[in-house]
Amino acid sequence: MKIYLIRHSESQDDLINCYGGAADWDLTENGAKKVEKFRPTFEKFNVEKIYVSPLKRAYKTADILNKKTNVPVERVIDLHETNHYGYLTGLEKNLAKELFAYLLERPEYQNASYYKRKCMPGGESADELDKRSKNVVKQIIKESKGLNTIAIVTHGGVLRSIFQTVLKDKRKILDIKDVACAEIEYSKGKFIINNTQGFMFE
Repeated sequence: MKIYLIRHSESQDDLINCYGGAADWDLTENGAKKVEKFRPTFEKFNVEKIYVSPLKRAYKTADILNKKTNVPVERVIDLHETNHYGYLTGLEKNLAKELFAYLLERPEYQNASYYKRKCMPGGESADELDKRSKNVVKQIIKESKGLNTIAIVTHGGVLRSIFQTVLKDKRKILDIKDVACAEIEYSKGKFIINNTQGFMFE
């Protein structure tokens, strides 16, 4: 079975300098255009079903990609973005610095990231994210029995976790572009990474 792992396109928090994470931001107009540009390529994948995060930016991405193919789309709550930013989620970054300076100035919360296994207070830990990502991919594969090709439309944090935990790819992902797409081959419990368009590794 082929699995296409796709990141959503540009969302509103990218433009207004906010902490995104688990906040439910929609796509920007430019973000929607990027998905439209990628759609002809997506249509060549012959995807039979799309599994998608319930957050707007991911669901809208899947909806645009699916305009002509019109295959079943299933929202899967555990594909939502990680709550890495905790109490800061959804806040404008300069305002967050004013409201939570006492947290942001603490050494243990500076440069917190997935690969450093640190999150902000109130956030989802890297271990929790890894457990969720592993379980949701296992669930999706089980539900997709009999299908040849599926797509999973989700978020950067979830994709980093899937690469580390499910695909066993230990490279650090430095950046994942809008509508980035990785082609994965799955057979008998084994995964092979065929292509990683839009993924930048260390």
